Amino acid sequence: MPHLTESQFTQRFTSLVLGGPGLPKKPLDRHVLFISAILKLEPARQYSENELNDKLREWTAPFGAKFGLDHVTLRRYLVDEKYIKRDAAGLTYALETTDLPYTFDRSIEALDLEQLIAEARSEREKRKQQYMKDAKQ
Repeated sequence: MPHLTESQFTQRFTSLVLGGPGLPKKPLDRHVLFISAILKLEPARQYSENELNDKLREWTAPFGAKFGLDHVTLRRYLVDEKYIKRDAAGLTYALETTDLPYTFDRSIEALDLEQLIAEARSEREKRKQQYMKDAKQ
């Protein structure tokens, strides 16, 4: 099973969020998004559908529109891709902890994704300003 380092995750996530719209075509990039969406879920907890929807809305509010994902579509992807398991009755959901499609550095869980994007935007703006300054000379 493939493994994502914090550096790989950070680079891909910021590129995806700051890049073009729509769900990425490359499997790795889709999995980076899915992993980013599950980071705030508690591993040992059983979630009702409403509780899970609330948690997923926390991700879709800042990032979902960019990728055409609402909380319901995201939940379906996470179940289909085996990041979240649903009980047979479809009443409770839990984070998959043993057989993830991609493993990742646990340090990723501590990342503030919104801060990460703010810093990446700031860095891009600085590079743009420097480029404009250099072009005028």
